[in-house]
Amino acid sequence: MAELPDINTIEHRPQPLSGAHNSEMGPREEWNKKNPPTEALIIKNLKTTELTVRAFRKTKARFYKLGHAIRLQPHLSEIPPLSASVNHRHTTEAVLYIVSGVGHTNISWDGVNKVRIDWEEGDLFGIPLWMWHQHFNDSETESCRYLAIQDTFTVKGFGVHAIERFPEDDADKA
Repeated sequence: MAELPDINTIEHRPQPLSGAHNSEMGPREEWNKKNPPTEALIIKNLKTTELTVRAFRKTKARFYKLGHAIRLQPHLSEIPPLSASVNHRHTTEAVLYIVSGVGHTNISWDGVNKVRIDWEEGDLFGIPLWMWHQHFNDSETESCRYLAIQDTFTVKGFGVHAIERFPEDDADKA
């Protein structure tokens, strides 16, 4: 019988980051290194949890690793009044729960034929895989928060994690 290979002799390579001109993977990974996920079993009061500025996305956020998760990664994001996230898409599935506030999300396969999803506190909706989407806070006075739960750990494990910004600057407009 052949000798079993030793895991320590196998080179480990992290998933290569996308080289596309509109890739968001570089800024995201740099931000994640400076702001590692909070590891816990429970996070109390998502309405008041402290978040960190995520300038490349025009939001504040905090990522979590709950209960030794190996598949799902939630993150809490906040958008200032009358502001929007960047228009983007990703290879992860995403379900969003609106923690606080009122706003809308535009989704589109081509960036042109948009479908508007109006939402408010307590709503839950999904973003189809690899679909362009942009979140808007419609309040003049209050920030909005949403909890996104994505299969990031699974997709990274398969080596296919990618996030892209919509290529045109005009996409940031409602």
